[in-house]
Amino acid sequence: MRTRERLEYVHRMEEKLRELLQDAFTDVPAGEANVAIARVRRQRAGGTPDDEQGPALRAYELVLMGFDAFAREQLPKLVYHLESIGAHLPGCRGVLIAAFAGDRLHFVDAETFVSRASRMLGVSPEELVRRHGTGERRTAASSAPLLLADPKPRP
Repeated sequence: MRTRERLEYVHRMEEKLRELLQDAFTDVPAGEANVAIARVRRQRAGGTPDDEQGPALRAYELVLMGFDAFAREQLPKLVYHLESIGAHLPGCRGVLIAAFAGDRLHFVDAETFVSRASRMLGVSPEELVRRHGTGERRTAASSAPLLLADPKPRP
């Protein structure tokens, strides 16, 4: 691939990643990841950002290098993970995505993220589950969002 073609290809990939992340409700410098992930998990679960004892959503972390790599390698793992913890597509209840892209960390609700990815790929969430899910049958019982357990009390 010639240099100009390669640059055009990289630019298109960046455009697709921007499109994938356009529903982010916030983003922070990647160097603030640990603190930001902890705060956002608690805040999106309905608690206060500084309440370390409150409920917290699960965060699924991704490092995005390009849209094709995401679709080929990371999306199947994400779908399998969501299905295995009971955060079934399309709702993905109780999970948010923390996606590193360049020097920024973007936060997107998992439902919105998977929905956008499936639209971009022209595949329904149901088809993603068929292709990449656990293969287990779902039960008819519904459950509350999957929050992480309260941390052990400190001595």
